[in-house]
Amino acid sequence: MLFELEQDEEGYPPASAETLWAIKVDDGLFKIDNMPFFALGIAVNDIVSATQEEGAFRFKEVVQPSGHSTLRVVVYDPADVPAVRALFKELGCETELSHLPRLLAVDVPPTLSMEELRKVLDSGRQQDRWGYEEACLAQP
Repeated sequence: MLFELEQDEEGYPPASAETLWAIKVDDGLFKIDNMPFFALGIAVNDIVSATQEEGAFRFKEVVQPSGHSTLRVVVYDPADVPAVRALFKELGCETELSHLPRLLAVDVPPTLSMEELRKVLDSGRQQDRWGYEEACLAQP
């Protein structure tokens, strides 16, 4: 599924579109099947609508949020990436590594408390270990 992206004045994100895996659940409805690196407001297992245009399914809107949240984490030291991924795994999150070697997408399942996770995220930020962005937060 194709997601159009808005680039800022510095050219971020580094593409004008992102594609995500999606599973068809009904006519025009799909379940998101991987973590976005750049698209905002999307999380794993969200049910979304799309239209087929020019041979591609183009995202229209989230129809049913999954309760998952999506974070983006930029690890400052490339050698620390495996340890950071292991930390998030231990906390109950899945991660994917981007083609940009220090950028992680983090899937936060609905069973985890964002408030508790934010303590870990803020601690890592204060230690200059990483920076993070809340790309999609589940509604409480």
